[in-house]
Amino acid sequence: MSDSSRAIRRQAERAGKPRAAAVWLIYMREMRDQLRDRRTLFTIAVLPIMLYPLVGMLLLQIAQFTRQNPTSVCVVGTENIEGAPPLFEGETFAPNLIEQPDSLELLTYRWDELSADRPVREKADEWVKTGAFDLVVLIPPAFKDNELMGDLVGAETKSTSQEETHESDIELLFNVGSDQSVVARQRVAGVLAAWRGEWIKERLSGVGIDAEMLLPFEWSDTDIAPERTREAAFWSKLLPFIMLVWAMTGAFYPAVDLVAGEKERGTLETLLCSPALRSEIVWGKLGAVASFSMLTALLNAGSMLLTSSLVFQNMGIGGAGTALGAPPLVPMLWLFVALVPLSCLFSALALAVAAMAQSSKEGQYYLMPLMMVTLPLVMLPMLPGTTLNIGTSLIPVSGMFLLVRALVEGQYGTALFYVPMVATVTGSCLWLAARWARRQFEDEAVLFGGGEQWELGMWVRHLWRDRQIAATPAQAYACGAIVLVTLFFARLTISEMPQDFAGIAKLVMMPQVLIVFPALIMATMLTTSVRQSLRLRMPHWTTLPLAVLFGVTLHPSYVMLSKMINHVYPVSEQAAAAMKPFAEQIASAPWAAVVLLMALVPAVCEELAFRGFIFGGLVREKGKLRAVVLTAVMFGISHGVLQQSIAASVMGVALGWITLRTGSILPCILIHFTNNALSVSLGRITDSGWSGASVFLTQTELGPTYQPFWTLISMGIAVTCLLYFGTVSPATDESESECVGSHHDYVDPTATLASA
Repeated sequence: MSDSSRAIRRQAERAGKPRAAAVWLIYMREMRDQLRDRRTLFTIAVLPIMLYPLVGMLLLQIAQFTRQNPTSVCVVGTENIEGAPPLFEGETFAPNLIEQPDSLELLTYRWDELSADRPVREKADEWVKTGAFDLVVLIPPAFKDNELMGDLVGAETKSTSQEETHESDIELLFNVGSDQSVVARQRVAGVLAAWRGEWIKERLSGVGIDAEMLLPFEWSDTDIAPERTREAAFWSKLLPFIMLVWAMTGAFYPAVDLVAGEKERGTLETLLCSPALRSEIVWGKLGAVASFSMLTALLNAGSMLLTSSLVFQNMGIGGAGTALGAPPLVPMLWLFVALVPLSCLFSALALAVAAMAQSSKEGQYYLMPLMMVTLPLVMLPMLPGTTLNIGTSLIPVSGMFLLVRALVEGQYGTALFYVPMVATVTGSCLWLAARWARRQFEDEAVLFGGGEQWELGMWVRHLWRDRQIAATPAQAYACGAIVLVTLFFARLTISEMPQDFAGIAKLVMMPQVLIVFPALIMATMLTTSVRQSLRLRMPHWTTLPLAVLFGVTLHPSYVMLSKMINHVYPVSEQAAAAMKPFAEQIASAPWAAVVLLMALVPAVCEELAFRGFIFGGLVREKGKLRAVVLTAVMFGISHGVLQQSIAASVMGVALGWITLRTGSILPCILIHFTNNALSVSLGRITDSGWSGASVFLTQTELGPTYQPFWTLISMGIAVTCLLYFGTVSPATDESESECVGSHHDYVDPTATLASA
């Protein structure tokens, strides 16, 4: 870098803000390079224009094929139908029994015509297996003797392979592996059900009973929704999903090329040596990726809208007043407005992940897991019954999806109420993603590290030879992943809730062992000091009693937070019924045993794992925010139940910050223990008859809760405790400690201990 370039960069760094001119220059450079790439142009422009017309042509061909190929049905035993309403008319079923007679090709046989050489059932099975007929209907000889029709089975025909059938049952032989056969079975089952109804009417009329008495009333459906709402109902669910998926796809490939591709071409080093700041480079590349993301989504949406409108009209399922008509264009403009922040979010995530790759091929491997994690957030709003409310508006991506759907459907009042919440969540996620991308570009180890070949044997030897006094970030991530995956599979093995306290104890102890065991094993084998890696240090003596006071005064706020979460995300009746035996056993068990099981054991095990080993690894390399946030999220996910996970994540943020300030997990163990002990003891305190309990607690229909005045007082005391923890400074700043990057480096234990 020349002296003038260094001077320009130093001047920009002193200013502390990215320069718009530099960002625009980098943005235009990246856009120009991408527009010269034939692969990018094909993925973004050519593919959407060609894809949907080709899919539309295929749909039209399939529709013609299905219309030209009706299902074939063979009925054996027509001579066994005696004294019944007409089932056939000519060469098809009676028109009053089937809506589309032309959809079935019918062939009938007498039973004696087929039983000469081999059994009828054997021959019918062969017809269905070979595809000679899609469905074979067997009307046995005993059917004509079934005068009362008690054994007749129509739409609910029994399967001979699953349960015993009567000799007079009609059998429908079909092949579930053939779609044509399944469709034929459904149509004929409807015909037989209608035929049975006609037969019942005749029997009732024969004994002087009016069949209409069985149906005292009818009902009719009237759709009062405006025509615009009916047209938008279908597209408001499908079109946002298509646009968001293509927005992700449009962001991933340019992000890989703009980072990993430049590494392969050797141009990234030149750009990083220019006078441009890293933040300016990130913003320029982010703008280019977001532009391609939005362009891809818009071209795909436009091509799909045009093609689908024409295809639906030709297939006869479009037009005015139908759910699959052309979508209203004006309401769809809301979707384009929401596309801007979501495309920027996907682009920032893709750019940050792509920075870790050393080649385009490697970048594609990294981005696939990111897509798999994001897709459930996109698909969640499409689930039946998912609507825009307080709970769903706080879910990233899903809240924006539901907000756009409400705007497209004309629910402006509902959408306006939830706009602040959705905007806050989306803006926060976008800020975090952009910050992550910037951090990736500021870390030389991320941009240019990891290019060496990986070998299992050498990696295992380095794990032991390059042990450090605390875990590395990679080891912390691995420990968290092992804990969460193990807990997931362990919970799947629980089939029913235990009915005694011994079973409850095993149920509680199992996840605690699974949480702390990986941390203890990794601290023993991968670090030089178990005590230091688990952060078992003695903090300043004043923090210990203050931790107990903070736990007591924080609990009313924690209870209030839990009630708010339960209101936003209500517990289902099934989950409440399943947890009822657990609550009853805890309420009737000895208090000391309950406190030991529900308070002390989780406090020790969970803090050793999350605020101990995992936090100690994540906090290194300037990872203060990373350690606090990620350990809180892992801590919340480990609880399994959504409502508990959200509350535990909020609590985990406070515990992580206290751990960061004190440098020890001992205060967090005391806070955790105090909080859990109070949670399992409130009911016993209110029922104890202690006169002072009414000053702090009151009994309600939902259980014991704190008095409002004590809640306010405890909040003030808890905030004061937090302020005091903020004044505590650890002996050293662990976030400044770096990890050993090569096995040639020698680690001085005393120097490492001093830096840790």
